[in-house]
Amino acid sequence: MITDELARFGGVRLEWYYLPSMKGLPAETDFVVLGAGVAGLRAAIELASAGRVLVLSKKEVADLKAQAAIPSALSDEDEVILHLQDTLIAGDGLCSSEAAKALVGEAPERIEEVIAWGNQFDRSGSKLVFGLEAPNSHNRLLKAKGESADHEVLRTLHAKAQTLKNLSVREYEFSTELETEDGWVTGVSVISEKGVPEQVACSAVLLATGGIGQVYRNTTNPEGATGDGVAMAFRAGAEISDMEFIQFHPSTLLLKKAPRFLLSEALLGEGGYLRNIEMDRFMAKYHPLAELAPGDVVARAIMHEMEVSRVKDPYVYLDVTHLKASQLQKHFPRIYATCMQYNIDITEDLIPIRPAAHFAVGGVRTDLNGKTTLDGLYAAGEVAATGVHGANRLASNSLLEGLVYGARAGKAMREELKQPRMAASTPKKAASQNGPVDAGLEDLIGQIQDIMWNGVGIVRMRVGMQDALKKLEALAPRVAHPRTRRGWEAANLHLAATLVVRASLAREESRGAHYRIDYPMHDDKKFLKHSVIKGASLRFA
Repeated sequence: MITDELARFGGVRLEWYYLPSMKGLPAETDFVVLGAGVAGLRAAIELASAGRVLVLSKKEVADLKAQAAIPSALSDEDEVILHLQDTLIAGDGLCSSEAAKALVGEAPERIEEVIAWGNQFDRSGSKLVFGLEAPNSHNRLLKAKGESADHEVLRTLHAKAQTLKNLSVREYEFSTELETEDGWVTGVSVISEKGVPEQVACSAVLLATGGIGQVYRNTTNPEGATGDGVAMAFRAGAEISDMEFIQFHPSTLLLKKAPRFLLSEALLGEGGYLRNIEMDRFMAKYHPLAELAPGDVVARAIMHEMEVSRVKDPYVYLDVTHLKASQLQKHFPRIYATCMQYNIDITEDLIPIRPAAHFAVGGVRTDLNGKTTLDGLYAAGEVAATGVHGANRLASNSLLEGLVYGARAGKAMREELKQPRMAASTPKKAASQNGPVDAGLEDLIGQIQDIMWNGVGIVRMRVGMQDALKKLEALAPRVAHPRTRRGWEAANLHLAATLVVRASLAREESRGAHYRIDYPMHDDKKFLKHSVIKGASLRFA
């Protein structure tokens, strides 16, 4: 491994390292990790002591846009049991208690671990500083440089991984399919940056590919969040679970030619107000906690206010002008600087916002150690459905999940070297980056995003979802035979969208992040279970 370049993300300097790309990928290795985010790197670090680890990333570096803190019951005022209670409450009845206990119980160890590796969380003197974000009931959120912790955690994992001789990272490698033999995953098919089809045989594969946010027109997710891991696992025959539960972040910056930049809910926790286009505060009529209500309640309230405004391109305002300017600049430096780039001074100006798809609660179904229903295949992070989040993720638990379940998956995968292996499948000709380009591909992706935003968004109804499914089925021939990387992304988005619609139609109730106007109440008798999709079948278990 060598240090190739230094990339800046939000003022944080990240070292990135990889195998020189002059040669192709190795024909075989011990472990393949798809994704170089927190979950993928934490698992890779765990695996490096057991064998050769190849981490494949389809992008140059992890494209982090969120301001994620990380929770842990390490403060004197908090306890693990309180973190567990908050997680279970947020999950709205569907959390796996065992998965949630593992998450919060192992959080202190994982946090202390990254601190030992050089992580620099905010401190007051020698003591860690803990912040609060609704609906956490106690101050337990660790941040770095007054704001996000994700960049700092990722920087620490990069630095640690760079010291491990068995761990190699390759950038711009797009994984298209899982290779299987009699239901056992034996490797991956890849398209290199130059469009060269390659295959790598291994003992086990970890999916750490992130979310599916690009299924929607408005999303906080990076461009690479195209559901690749979920799609690959589904095509290989793995079970997919809880795809109906999509969290929509209530506040993202809404400006022409500006990215959908996430404005942390901590701004509301700090005392921010939400105002409609008539400048009236409105949250009190939707929830007794007003702006401190759960995120899904806030998102639905905003959508309703936008709908009744009858404005062609609706929005609401986030107002923090009544807070101290020095306080905002100190606690939210990245948000302040980003808004200033678009001539919005958050200390003086109202911020136009709109909800956006943010986090996929469901994904590839796993056990407590990241093992999927296919031998040799594991998943960790947002791509996985461990049951830890239930029907709705507690704020900031996702970054912690990457650490805890990345480590768990890595430990479990080490045992795969002791298992009898199937022979690697006969190499197939993969799609090439250099094939004919579909001039209408971006339009096709835009159609999928609009279908999902309009029919399977924050508020859902049977008729809208049935129409969305019909439209997606009509687009299926367009994505049937991908020939380029972007073609594969379109196919993956289409498949992920279809899985979301299928699960959402089947769950005839409202629970957590899934809200249906035609079924506004819980139905514990029928649906206090997880949706599970495999092939053409869907069941609740």
